[in-house]
Amino acid sequence: IECCHPDETGKFTSKTYDSLVQLVAWLCNKYGLSSDSVIRHYDVTGKACPKYFVDNEDAWKEFLKDVDKKK
Repeated sequence: IECCHPDETGKFTSKTYDSLVQLVAWLCNKYGLSSDSVIRHYDVTGKACPKYFVDNEDAWKEFLKDVDKKK
């Protein structure tokens, strides 16, 4: 899922973040996946993508928790 961010930190706006959480939770529900199945581009290629979640591992973990709450 491609997401835009407003600056070089890679941090999403709250609207982008909320939309991403909602979409990922919906996809997990639709395909019977858990948040453990959600990976970053970084996890496959080593590319710093999404940058903010690569640079801030705690933010990535929080994102996965937010996805679980929406499911």
